[in-house]
Amino acid sequence: MAKGPSESSGVIGDDDAADQGAGILVPAVSRTVRVLDHLVRHRGGATVTELANSCGLAKSTASNLIRTMVSEGLIEYDSVTRRYNLGPVLVEYGVAAVTRTTPVAEARPFMERLAERTELACLAISPMPDGHYTAIAKIESRKDIKITIEIGSRFDRDAPLLSQLTDAWHDDASTAKRDARREEVRSRGFGVVFGEYAPELNVMGFPVFDRDGQLCLVISLLGMGTDLTPQDIDELAPYLVTAARTITVRSGGRVPADYPAADPEQSVG
Repeated sequence: MAKGPSESSGVIGDDDAADQGAGILVPAVSRTVRVLDHLVRHRGGATVTELANSCGLAKSTASNLIRTMVSEGLIEYDSVTRRYNLGPVLVEYGVAAVTRTTPVAEARPFMERLAERTELACLAISPMPDGHYTAIAKIESRKDIKITIEIGSRFDRDAPLLSQLTDAWHDDASTAKRDARREEVRSRGFGVVFGEYAPELNVMGFPVFDRDGQLCLVISLLGMGTDLTPQDIDELAPYLVTAARTITVRSGGRVPADYPAADPEQSVG
């Protein structure tokens, strides 16, 4: 009797896909990821030599890899600056990845309502494996003065708002002894920063939690000066808490036991 695909020597069938993690990794793919990671971190792009040095590649290997990546649209070459940068096909891949990420998909209606209600820019910001944060979705402000933070913008872990939220919902020995500010953020369910990023730039953000009850997304509003005041935030507070709870539950996450209760009068859509 003939062997099926999963039984044949050297052929991997669909049923075996989950077992591939223990197999051999492909060096060319790892090198490609290293090149892309370098370009993500350097907005001005890079030369072949810079990429070779940064990624630990021989220059000839880097040249061949980069030539292939350019042909596939993963990166592009600027003949004026003679530097390489991220390519247009990554936009399509990125949009597809974001829209298929459950927390972002569930958060988007709430982001749209917040932007409509306040006319302010609303961002979805996600923690990354290397510890930084990246803006992965945005609803544009309707104000004349626009916030220039765009999708793909990166933030350090110690950025004021993000550090507030991360510390508030990261229970370990180092955060357990933090001061009253941590407890204040945790008790109200969201963080607020006035003018710490830049003069006149005010921001607030609330957390979305994953299945382990850990922060997996921050939804943030950004306003200039009187576009976002303490009074505005007090008025928004019930909706922010309800949104945090609803997005978390709808995306399969777990709300921490001590997270503030939702306001039953708030519409969740």
